[in-house]
Amino acid sequence: MMQGNLIEKSDKRQHLIQVAELLFAQHGYEAVSIRQLAKEAGVNLAMISYYFGSKEGLFAAILEHKIPRTREKLEEIMLQTTDPWERIARTIDVYVDSMFSNHSFSRVITREMSTRQRPDNVKLIVEHVSKNMRIIRGFIEEGQASGQFRDVDNNLTLASFFGTLTTMISNTGMMCMLTGEVDEAVIYTETYKDRVRAHLKSMLNHHLIP
Repeated sequence: MMQGNLIEKSDKRQHLIQVAELLFAQHGYEAVSIRQLAKEAGVNLAMISYYFGSKEGLFAAILEHKIPRTREKLEEIMLQTTDPWERIARTIDVYVDSMFSNHSFSRVITREMSTRQRPDNVKLIVEHVSKNMRIIRGFIEEGQASGQFRDVDNNLTLASFFGTLTTMISNTGMMCMLTGEVDEAVIYTETYKDRVRAHLKSMLNHHLIP
């Protein structure tokens, strides 16, 4: 019975995280109230307080649920191959797959980082994301040390990669204009995802490899 209760608690907590992520992506963190979250999730207000303490705690739980999973995949890449370009190519696969399948989460992160109205949220995002950035920067630095990559500006290389991908995912109106698409739903199709993957690999390959 106790095991069943633990599973039920885990399911409820996960459900609240999913609902909050979608609402934050649609309306923005500030615009979503705890009352609205409870209503959309079909729970009472006390349950949100029980699991997360506050809306800020719920936001932190969303980050803790998503970002470490990506870091685990990057660590797997680090262990499974020593080839610098293969590491970068597989990193692109990880982020394209993650950001397309979790585009609502990407929108939440982008919005919070761009408005910077809530320093505590921005601090949490930076703390989580910077750990992933250190791994990817290490891939580039090792390629440079071995002579396989050019001596490029590593920080701006990362900014170019993530800026491009974030714009493609989070600003679908802009991407429709730039790519000539009329339906924003096209942006989230497998065909478009493969197009983005190929473009990013080509861009970074030409940028990094002499």
